[in-house]
Amino acid sequence: MALEIVKKVSSAILFLTTNPIGYAIDGSLLILFVIFTLARSLRRERLLAMAAGTPLSGAQKFFVCLDELGRLFAALAANLPVLLVVAVLSVSVVAIGETVKKVESSLEAASRIKELQTVLRNLERSLKVAEIRVLSTQNDRTTFEITFFDPANQQSIAETKTISIDGRDIYIDAIVLNFDYSEIASGRRVNIAIPYRVFSDVVPQINGISLGGVDSKGIPYMFHRADDDIYGIAPEVYRERLAELIKISSNESSARSAGIVRSLYGSALHRRVSAGDRFELRVEQTGGLTLRERFPF
Repeated sequence: MALEIVKKVSSAILFLTTNPIGYAIDGSLLILFVIFTLARSLRRERLLAMAAGTPLSGAQKFFVCLDELGRLFAALAANLPVLLVVAVLSVSVVAIGETVKKVESSLEAASRIKELQTVLRNLERSLKVAEIRVLSTQNDRTTFEITFFDPANQQSIAETKTISIDGRDIYIDAIVLNFDYSEIASGRRVNIAIPYRVFSDVVPQINGISLGGVDSKGIPYMFHRADDDIYGIAPEVYRERLAELIKISSNESSARSAGIVRSLYGSALHRRVSAGDRFELRVEQTGGLTLRERFPF
C-alpha cells in the first residue's frame, strides 16, 4: 500500500514538473494565488478607506498591489530553506518511485520470460498435425486434401482444405523458429517447425501454395492445448503468452530483436505421389517434420 502511494505521488510530481500540461497547471495555480492575494489586500484597503470616508485612488491601488507583491517575495525568501527541503523530499520521492517502477518492471519481465519458456516446453512434443489424401494426379496435376487436427480437441477436425498444384513431386515446406540465442530458450537448443506451404517439381518454392492450418487469430492449430494438457502454467496465461510469441515470431524484425531466428525448413519434405496415397504429417519434438505413409492404396 505504501509503495503504491509513493508511486502515485512520484507520478504526480513528475507530471507537474516535466510535462507541458503540468507546467500550465503550475502556472495557473500560481497566477490564481497571486490574484487571490492581491484581491484580498485591495478589499481590505478599500474597507479601511471607506471607514475613513475617503475613496481608494488608482495610485493607492497600485502601491497596495506593489506592497503585497513585495511581501510575497519576502515570504518566499524567508521560507527558502523550507522550500529547498520540500524540493529535496520531492526529488527523493520521485527517485524512490522510479526505483520501485524499475524493480517491478524487471520482475514482470522475468516472470514473462519464465512464462514464455514454459510455453516453449509445452510446444516441444511429437504430435500429428494433419493427414494428406491424394485425390488425383491427372494431366501431371496433383490434387490433394489436407485435414488439420486440433490437439485441444482430438474428436473434431480443425480444418480441411483441397489444394491443386502442377507436378507429381510434392514438397511440404516449413518455417522453423530457432530459439538458440533467445532468452526464452534458457540455454537450451529449441527449434519449432511450422508447415506452411506446398510446392512441386513444376511450381517453384517461392510460388508455393499456403497450406493454412491456423485459427482466426493466426495461431497454428498444432499449438493448441487442452486445459488438462497444459503443464507448469495456467491455461489462460499459456494462451496469452502463446499469442504474444506468435505475434513476435511473425514479424522478422521483432523476432530478431527478441533473439528468434526465422528460417525456411532446410530440406522440405518430398514425396512423389499417386492417386489414393495417404500420409500423416507430424511435427517431432526435435523440431522437424515427418511425412508418414498411411493406408497405402
